[in-house]
Amino acid sequence: MKLSKRLIRYGTVGVLGTIIHLTILIVLVEFIGFPPVFSSSISFIVTLIVSYILNYKWAFEAKTGHHKTLLRYLTVCFSGFSLNLLIIYVAVHYLGTWYLFGQMVSIVFVPINNFILNSRWTFR
Repeated sequence: MKLSKRLIRYGTVGVLGTIIHLTILIVLVEFIGFPPVFSSSISFIVTLIVSYILNYKWAFEAKTGHHKTLLRYLTVCFSGFSLNLLIIYVAVHYLGTWYLFGQMVSIVFVPINNFILNSRWTFR
């Protein structure tokens, strides 16, 4: 599959994942009252599951088995998860900004990190 097609599909999955992530995050923080870092963790995990399935089947059309691909995907996502939490934590606890500001910054950097690692390692 051409890189441009893969990138468009990955971006589509990413937009859907971002909507899922933000919806769960806002519900948990604003309506249930959970702390932002915990809420971001929960929403990241839910999004990870949905994104893996869509990336495996549609964006990258993976041919390898789940045992290999899933482990690699989880490794990549853990790096993105760590980066996401670091950005949220710094934004909220050190910079004193609104948690959604930190999440928006994360939305810029985590997908770039994950696409590069997924396209070159996970789903190749």
